[in-house]
This record gives sequence, structure tokens and C-alpha cells, in this order.
Amino acid sequence: MKNSVVHVRVNDQLKNNVETILEELGLSLSFAINMYLKQIEAKRGIPFDVVLETEEKTREIKSLAKAINLSGGKEVSKYANKIINLYAEGIIDYETAVFALGRNI
Repeated sequence: MKNSVVHVRVNDQLKNNVETILEELGLSLSFAINMYLKQIEAKRGIPFDVVLETEEKTREIKSLAKAINLSGGKEVSKYANKIINLYAEGIIDYETAVFALGRNI
């Protein structure tokens, strides 16, 4: 039984964007918030990472961006996009990403 009300201030544009997405999923904002709270309860914490990048990770990202820019400003290829996505998802490490991108140039 729902008997508590939670008031939260959010940016209007953010709220509208999220409601549009949730509507496409067939969910209400209220239902989505309840799902989020249930996940916090189940995991006993925030259900996703809330972290600041380390200085080393920031350096790696900047270096990877420089490697991408070696393409001379050309549009990034599908191959390079795939490598970038694999790195961003943590599937491959920094060295592998730079090596793979270097092979594509």
C-alpha cells in the first residue's frame, strides 16, 4: 500500500525528457521512481556506480581522444566507434583500445 508522498525538485526539461522515454516504455514516472527505490532497498545502495574518474582514467581518456584525433579530423570510422564503445563499456582496456585504433589509421 502506498501512503507516502515524496516531493522532488527537478529541471523541467529533464522531467519532460524522462517522462517521454518512460511513456514509450509504458511506465509512469511514479512507477519508475518506485522501481528505483526498490533497487536501492534490494542492493542496499545506489544500483549504479556513483564515482569520480581517477586522474589516471582521465589521462587515459584524454590520450585515447588524441589517438582518435590522429585521423586528421576525418569522420570516425565504424571500426573506431566500435573500439571506443568497447573501451567505454570496460570490455577492453586502454592499451588495447589505443593499439586497435592505431591499426585503423
